Amino acid sequence: MARYAGVTLLLLTLCAMNLVAMASKPSTDKLVSAIKKKKMATVIEELSVTGLDVNTPDSSRRLPLVEAVRSKDQAAVLALLEQGALAKAHEPASGVTALHVAFKENLPGIAVLLLAHGADPAATDKTGATARSVATGKDFAEILKRYDDKGALAFESTPGSWLKEEKNGATYYWSPSTGENRWTPPPSCAWQRITVQGQPIKYINSVTGQGVTTVPPALAWAKVRGENDKELWLNWAAGVSSTSVPVELPADMVLDLERHINQRWYNPVTNEYSYTDPAYSTAWRELKDETHDRPYWFNIETGESVWEVPEALAWTKLEDADGGASYFFNKVSGKVSWHRPADGPLSYVRSEDL
Repeated sequence: MARYAGVTLLLLTLCAMNLVAMASKPSTDKLVSAIKKKKMATVIEELSVTGLDVNTPDSSRRLPLVEAVRSKDQAAVLALLEQGALAKAHEPASGVTALHVAFKENLPGIAVLLLAHGADPAATDKTGATARSVATGKDFAEILKRYDDKGALAFESTPGSWLKEEKNGATYYWSPSTGENRWTPPPSCAWQRITVQGQPIKYINSVTGQGVTTVPPALAWAKVRGENDKELWLNWAAGVSSTSVPVELPADMVLDLERHINQRWYNPVTNEYSYTDPAYSTAWRELKDETHDRPYWFNIETGESVWEVPEALAWTKLEDADGGASYFFNKVSGKVSWHRPADGPLSYVRSEDL
């Protein structure tokens, strides 16, 4: 009997410890209350509470992010997203997501913000209704078309928009063009290149969860060197440049690109240029058929074999001295082009003249 009494005492002790731990965990009640009352100072104060999980519903089962959308407070929505609020999270009571509310209440600005952070238009509430199905506002057709074309990255900031600093041992992001600032990476600065031996390179966004197999614009940077050894970072997807290391690039890509200055590839089939090795983005591999003594191409993902060079591999590495560094730079807008722009040379200068 004493043995069982000891076990019972141990269980009671563990339960008591769990209750204490639960009681000591910060609640989101005050945060939700401040959001409903639109007291931004209190919202910021509550978000700074150590150990607060912004994805925990309050005692009334209301999710802070969904409540911020109900309050039509875009500043509060952004603050919550910056603190790690999941844009695709469902509220316990109704099962709705923040995007359901943004669409239903005709809030296109907030909807774009949520989509940029990984919200899902196909998410369903407890009735089975998708967020997309309640998007009746006239602005939403175009917004959803952009999402369907490119997913969350359709709403990312233009490459080069963000700067980064270190403050108090933490990374601080700010955008000179919009004045926006945040302690966590914006979506355009959250891409990582994932390499798995024998497989094509993939790119994953740690904020939105989106995964793609082609280089996202945020990572489409190349380092070029013009005459007089002038170096510049050039984003070949967005046509913008930077004299400093782009904030969007993870450290491993910076090192890789700095080892391959002025390197590019040309595809005569598609008439495209690439500034990252196209072989990294395809599952095709060149093999040799010993019977016919000729090469063929095999897709390691699909098992398909072809005799002609696949379009994805029809690239030629350019060995020209400048590697295409003779680009045009708009002194007014800051835009960059590899070819002479249609608006003529008056506003543009060649790289060797910079």
